[in-house]
Amino acid sequence: MMVLASRTAVLSPPVFFVWKALMRPDVHPKNQGFAWPVMFEGAALPRIVESSEFDRVVWSSPWPSLPDILLQFDLTPETRLRWTLLAHTPAPDQQAVEWLRDQVSHLVNTDLRNAIEY
Repeated sequence: MMVLASRTAVLSPPVFFVWKALMRPDVHPKNQGFAWPVMFEGAALPRIVESSEFDRVVWSSPWPSLPDILLQFDLTPETRLRWTLLAHTPAPDQQAVEWLRDQVSHLVNTDLRNAIEY
């Protein structure tokens, strides 16, 4: 698989809390009765493809038009979250990669932060 984009964010909650939120995108971490990712039009909730307790979660593509994309989250004990978009070749065009990067940035920096910050 090839890396399309990758970024790192530092989050304030403990790593286990962030990992649990990534493992259950269908449930709001604060039990507020809704899914925490505000999925974009046409997107579906991802399924967990792979995980390693407290340090990695890999999601299937939430974008039906790009089903071969994977979204990998790697966590460190300091709650440093690195997300990586992965794809099989051929890769999507540059415009699609930029759109995906923007979507994931919003997912992590807005949706996830709003769902887990104290």
